[in-house]
Amino acid sequence: MKNEAVAGIAFAALAAYFFSRGNEARDAQVDTASQDTSVAPREADANADNNASTYATPTASNDPDANVKAFLFTIRASEHRYPDDVMNDAAYHIFYGGKRFYNMADHPVATGELQGVPLPGAVCAAVGLKSGCVSTAAGAYQFLKPTWKGLQKKMNLPDFSPASQDLAAVQLLDDIGALSLIQEGDIDGALKKASKVWASLPYSSAQQNPRQYQFALDRFSEGLTA
Repeated sequence: MKNEAVAGIAFAALAAYFFSRGNEARDAQVDTASQDTSVAPREADANADNNASTYATPTASNDPDANVKAFLFTIRASEHRYPDDVMNDAAYHIFYGGKRFYNMADHPVATGELQGVPLPGAVCAAVGLKSGCVSTAAGAYQFLKPTWKGLQKKMNLPDFSPASQDLAAVQLLDDIGALSLIQEGDIDGALKKASKVWASLPYSSAQQNPRQYQFALDRFSEGLTA
């Protein structure tokens, strides 16, 4: 019950923060010609090894909500081109492969604006799917359509707006047991759990060029001061 109470307080605080962001993130406009997130991360960002002991211990805040916001920033920066698609909130409007979508009433596959993108056989195999699988990953946290619809129903989310995406990501972190670790400042432990959902994070074994551990630490630190 204690963890549920802590999570409830965090959700309330985060909800107030995200929904107070107004239309700035919702209406982010960028040069769509530059939105090519289909390219793999730079070789320098590839995770050569997952030995966190070679890096400094992540410095977290004493404020649980600040840690959660910083971790969300870390996910966005890892899943998308950083800083191009992150600092201007363009990531909330990007589909797997780099396409832009504009209808934020729901997930872009649910609205019919976009369709799933076929994935390479090796990627399908790495996540336990047969050859010919597709990705419906969309938005700042690259939600697959089934994942999004489950979270949307669970949380009664009204749309696919940036605020709704943020809240759904927090819920997903809670569902996988990472939220309490983030709140407590155990960022390494949270990365281990979150990497099973987000292939771009260190520790991921999904063969999709995960970021270096140091990249994640740097983005978390940046997120604390943003």
